[in-house]
Amino acid sequence: MLEADQEEGMERLAALLEQLDLPEISRMLRRTVFASVGVAVAALIVLSLVGYPLAGLGACIGLGLGLVNIRLVMATASRLNASGLAKIKRPMATNTLMRLSITTVVAIALVIVNLPLGMGVVGGVAVFYFLFVVSLVAMLLRRGAVT
Repeated sequence: MLEADQEEGMERLAALLEQLDLPEISRMLRRTVFASVGVAVAALIVLSLVGYPLAGLGACIGLGLGLVNIRLVMATASRLNASGLAKIKRPMATNTLMRLSITTVVAIALVIVNLPLGMGVVGGVAVFYFLFVVSLVAMLLRRGAVT
């Protein structure tokens, strides 16, 4: 049941993303990167001023992890698309699961080693994906793809 729900969710996400062309996706990612850099700088400054510089550094690391993950997703999608495989969902899901597992292990390890740094990483990753989803939804709303 859970696997069927995940596959249905992946199909809906794929259908939404298919409505966007490459330049739009590039603009969306660029907007997310610029917003992430702004949030990283603000987090580092604010958290340093209130006495948590390691949490600010962790937020920057978390935002960077989110950025690297999205770049790897795009590279994998392009590579699988160019390969001509009929079914790319399984390799894509496997790659995504692997990347998310690595991100989770890094975040948990940093929480264990240094709580403020680790929590900053967790927060940074969460903020990155929030910015990414906001950018995606805004683009889809502008195109009228979502009602």
